[in-house]
Amino acid sequence: MPERCSCCNQDFRIEPGFYSAALWISYPIVLIVFVPMIFLGFLLKETYSLSLEMMLGFFIIICFGLQIPIMRISRALLLHFTIHYVGSGNK
Repeated sequence: MPERCSCCNQDFRIEPGFYSAALWISYPIVLIVFVPMIFLGFLLKETYSLSLEMMLGFFIIICFGLQIPIMRISRALLLHFTIHYVGSGNK
């Protein structure tokens, strides 16, 4: 993560432990993404007769693949919720 915003020069190192609050934001994102995926997996298991081990393997691979994007989104949302900008103005 960069130290400062290239556009507005906002310092992203706000205080120690600030981004641990992003975990609380990422939890609902994970639920929104993975709960429907679990139901879809069980539906496909019956349709295509997939084994539980194969479904679990796919699920773990997808979890690891989406971990970084979900954490980046949750950090961006945390910054959006906590830092209030006063007008962008013309450059």
